[in-house]
Amino acid sequence: MLGSLPDFSCPVLVAGGGKESRRECAKGLLSLLEGRQAPLDSPDFLFVEESPAPSVAQVREAVELMRKAPAFLPRRAAVVEDVSSLSEAAQDALLKDLEEPAKRSSWILFAPSFLGVPPAIKSRAHCYFISPGFGGEGESAALAEDLLSRLFQAKSMSGAVKIAMEEGALAKDAEDKKAFCFSLLSSLLLVCSSALREKDGAEAAGGAASRLSSALSREGLMALAEEVKGSFDKISSNVSPQLVFESLFCAFLLRWRF
Repeated sequence: MLGSLPDFSCPVLVAGGGKESRRECAKGLLSLLEGRQAPLDSPDFLFVEESPAPSVAQVREAVELMRKAPAFLPRRAAVVEDVSSLSEAAQDALLKDLEEPAKRSSWILFAPSFLGVPPAIKSRAHCYFISPGFGGEGESAALAEDLLSRLFQAKSMSGAVKIAMEEGALAKDAEDKKAFCFSLLSSLLLVCSSALREKDGAEAAGGAASRLSSALSREGLMALAEEVKGSFDKISSNVSPQLVFESLFCAFLLRWRF
């Protein structure tokens, strides 16, 4: 979602979307973090809710907890529902741990917009974007489902390249090219997460996710998720969206068909 997330050792910052879509995104990220559906009430998961705004003492308590070894899962994870709602003092208390997070901990930060997040926090996190429509019948989710459907129908690498050219043209024509790419990649990544949850039998998913779950093994889904994550770095580095999508879509076809 999001720079690059090889192992979540770097803090993650996700902006955009409404409150419910950010919560759905958090569930998806936690699922990807563990590689399986993990119980959200686990003592190793900490949710710092947006309202009421957390006090400095609460943030410091969260930081102390994140420095402890996980009790049941491979990693501890803290989800901050809206980092921009924290007071300046609370953000400073959080910043100290973001600079040098514990080895087996992961910070996942959310905000309605990147504009309200202090530069010091943004510079220490891998940044991602989700569209306001994620999690429902929004445009972003529809685009991701349509894209997966067309990839499933592709019969050759040239077919995947053609789709990449089409998506690259859409990105080029978008008002904000990076926002378009980040939104689409975020939706694809979260579809992978839904497919993983379905694979575990924890949550039935419909449409493209259901087909993706049946088409790919768990290892294939995790590998595809890593491919999507790596695509964010390329877009952030101003690599042509067409080339990024071409690499990603061909990798999808390789994992699905060959």
